Amino acid sequence: MNSEETQLILAAREGDDLAFARLVAMHDARVMSLARSIIGYGCDAEEVYQEIFLKVHRALPSFRFESEFSTWLHRVAVNVALSCRKSLARRKQKEQVMDGNDDFFTQTPAHPADNPENLKLREETLRLISQALEKLPDRQRTVFVMKHDQGMKLREIAKALGLAEGSVKAYMFRAIENLREILRPYYEGRL
Repeated sequence: MNSEETQLILAAREGDDLAFARLVAMHDARVMSLARSIIGYGCDAEEVYQEIFLKVHRALPSFRFESEFSTWLHRVAVNVALSCRKSLARRKQKEQVMDGNDDFFTQTPAHPADNPENLKLREETLRLISQALEKLPDRQRTVFVMKHDQGMKLREIAKALGLAEGSVKAYMFRAIENLREILRPYYEGRL
């Protein structure tokens, strides 16, 4: 952690809103990306993003400088996002609305050089992967997304989630195995 970040944390703890705003600015893109990865694109991810920083603001006095601020922030972000994801799933189940249009993978921008056939194939592939990820248990999905979407190292994921690195490896292994099994009919050409 650099000294500027430390000073901002200390000032924000004392009620300096400008210092907190600067902390948010330092980490906002990564937090939004993480929220979108866990929740999906759309207004739900934006609400979760806001909820994450509200929680961080309230919990900032509990940050003890025993780990990197970014690690602590990721732990808060993942916990809030997973909690919100469960709430959203319950709400959607009650509403019985199964709309996948806000999905992260179907919203990925296309490369302008792609021809229409490649675009259609890409969209279908991303939709299938997104649906497969939705079938994974929360921890497996979170670890997979943090590794493959966020580009985090396994030890960083372990710190952020408060897990042993071996547990993270096990979740990753199971996530990959489950994805292979879920997607097997598609890559074997049965569907």
